[in-house]
Amino acid sequence: MINSEWFSIRALTLPATAIALIASFIIVWLILRIQFPKIWSGVYGDAIFTFILVWKFSLIITDFQAVMAQPLSLLYFNGGTIGVLLGTAAILLQLWWKRQQLPFDIVGVTASGWAIMLTQSIYQWFVVLLNDNPLHSEVITLLVLSVLTILILWKVTATNMALLIYTAGYIIVAILQPYGFWQPAVGVSILLLILGLGIQRMGGKV
Repeated sequence: MINSEWFSIRALTLPATAIALIASFIIVWLILRIQFPKIWSGVYGDAIFTFILVWKFSLIITDFQAVMAQPLSLLYFNGGTIGVLLGTAAILLQLWWKRQQLPFDIVGVTASGWAIMLTQSIYQWFVVLLNDNPLHSEVITLLVLSVLTILILWKVTATNMALLIYTAGYIIVAILQPYGFWQPAVGVSILLLILGLGIQRMGGKV
């Protein structure tokens, strides 16, 4: 989806995609908090905190000269597409580093699968609602991801299979959007699939 809208929060102006990302993080955290033991909303919160830090400070990598000239730019800008991919990769590394400390049993693996799928779906829902894109791509995105997410969470009990089906459906939806396959969301989705399968491996066959 193309970001077409910007929102001002006092002195801070954010693209609709950033608002969608923050909103999806909050909603998924609340779902995990209600649906699973408290530890898993905490793990998700830590992962999101890591993502936001890397996403914001990756501006040092993507535009080092601008940061040196105007350090306060770190408050207003981020690393863009590269920052999103680096933030996602940082979550993978963080969870792998902490794998021995986290009880990735059946509940933990399931909570992780829910987090991965719901974050992507809710993010896309908000992106559709907050921006102005071609109507057919918006309808397809909302309809397919809604049906796919509900059916998977309701019917598919094997987390690895759920993640594979979801990612395949997500990529198909992305291809029908303005930027097609070559949008950052597709790369993030593939990285999250790798994360989910890695977590599933830590917790055994689930």
